[in-house]
Amino acid sequence: MSKNAVKDVKRNTQDFARILIITLFTLSIIGCEALGPRKQPEPVEPEPQEEVQTIPQPTDSLTPSQRVRKALQQLEHGDYENAHNQLTWALQEKPTLQIATNLLQQMEADPIEYLGLKSFFYDVEPGDSLSIISKKFLNDPLKFVILARYNKLDNPSKLAPGQRIRVPGVMPDRKKPKPKPKKSQPKPELVSDPVQVETQTMAETETPEMATLKPEIIEQPNEMAPTETTDAQPKEIQEVAVEPTEPPPATAQEIISSAKGLRSDGDLDAAIYQLESESSNHPQSKEIQSLLASYYNEYADQQINQGNLNDARITLEKLIILDSSDEAAINKLILAEDKIEAQKLFQNAQDQQNAGKLEEAYQTYAQVLTYDPDNTAAKDAQLITRDKLTDSYHRQAMQLFRKQELDEAIGYWNKIIELNPNHSLAPGYKARALEMKQQLQKIGPGS
Repeated sequence: MSKNAVKDVKRNTQDFARILIITLFTLSIIGCEALGPRKQPEPVEPEPQEEVQTIPQPTDSLTPSQRVRKALQQLEHGDYENAHNQLTWALQEKPTLQIATNLLQQMEADPIEYLGLKSFFYDVEPGDSLSIISKKFLNDPLKFVILARYNKLDNPSKLAPGQRIRVPGVMPDRKKPKPKPKKSQPKPELVSDPVQVETQTMAETETPEMATLKPEIIEQPNEMAPTETTDAQPKEIQEVAVEPTEPPPATAQEIISSAKGLRSDGDLDAAIYQLESESSNHPQSKEIQSLLASYYNEYADQQINQGNLNDARITLEKLIILDSSDEAAINKLILAEDKIEAQKLFQNAQDQQNAGKLEEAYQTYAQVLTYDPDNTAAKDAQLITRDKLTDSYHRQAMQLFRKQELDEAIGYWNKIIELNPNHSLAPGYKARALEMKQQLQKIGPGS
C-alpha cells in the first residue's frame, strides 16, 4: 500500500471521529435543554387528623336520673352541648338508661332521615309547646328534640302562638264543625176575636165564587161582636221564637270542683279526661295543671302496680310535659322503661331456653336482671337454666376425662365453677384431673 493511501485512511478516520464527537456533544446539549433544570419536590402537607372530642369529667355528684332531668331542661332551651355531656355521664354510670340513649340519638341523627321528608304545616295554638305537639303528632313528647332540629329552632321553649312549624307525616283529617241549629219560624198569631178567626179561615179557604160575596159579608153587622173592649177580654197571644244560645265555658274553679267530685267517686279516668279536655280553655291555670299532674302521678302508680307498664309510661310522659323538673316522674319513667325492656328480654330468654340454647338463655336472663334486679321470675328461670347448663358441661367433661383429654375436661369444669362455685362435683373432678396431668408429665411421653 502506498503512503498516500495510508494517509487517506488516517485522514478519513480522524474526520469520522471528529464528526462523532461533535454529534454526541450536540445531542447531550439538546437533551439537557429538553430536561431543563430539576425542580425541587414540593413539601407534602400532612393530612389533617380528625380531632377527637373529649368529654370533660363531671364536677358534680348527680344521679343518672338527675342528669336526665337537667339535660331535658337544657334541651328545652337549645343548650345541646351541656345536655350531651349530662346524658353521656348518665349512660356511663347506668348504660341501660333508655331515655338517655333516645335523647342522644335525636341529637346526633339527621332530622330528615329520622323523621322523613314528607311534612305539613302546623300553626301553634295558645298553650302549645313542642312537647305537646310531639305527643300529638309523633306519639312521643320526648321527640321535641328532633322536632326542634327538624325546624331549625335554636330555643324550643320560645314557641309563640301563631308560629308556623313543619310537622313530619301527613296532616290528620280535621273534625267537621257541628251544624248550627236552624232558627225556628215564628208561628202565626193566635187570634181571640171570633170575627177575625172566621175572616182568617175564609181567606185561607176562599174560592173565586166566594171572593165576590166577601164585601157583602164584611158589610153585614156582626151581632156576636162586642161593642166595647173590656179588661176581661183576652189579649192577643203571640209566640216569640227564642234562638238557642251556647252555655258559657266553665270556669277553672268549676272544672277543678267537678274533677275532684269524679275522683272522690272513684272515677280517676273520668277526672283526668275532664281536666285534659278543659285545660285548653284555661292554658294559664296553674291550679288545673297542678291537679292534673297529681292525678297523672296517681294513675301511673296504679298502672305500674297492675303491671300495665305501657300505660304508665304514656302517663308519665304526659306528666313530664307539664313539669319537666319533676325528678320523681323522671325516675318512675326510667323505672317503667327498664321494666318494659326487661319484659322483652325475658320473653327472648324463654324462647332461647325452649330451643335448647342454654348458654344464650342464661346470658339473656342476666340482662333481664340488669334492667329489673327484683324480677323473681327471671331469677328462678336463670337458676334452672344454670343447673341444666352445668349438668351438660359435666357430662362433656367426664367424656373427655375418660379419654384422658384433660385440658379440655378441666376447661369445662372451670365453666361450671364459674357459673356455680358451690357445684358438688366439678371442684373434685377438676382436682383429680390436675393431679393426673402432673403424674403423666412426670412419667414423660417416652415411658
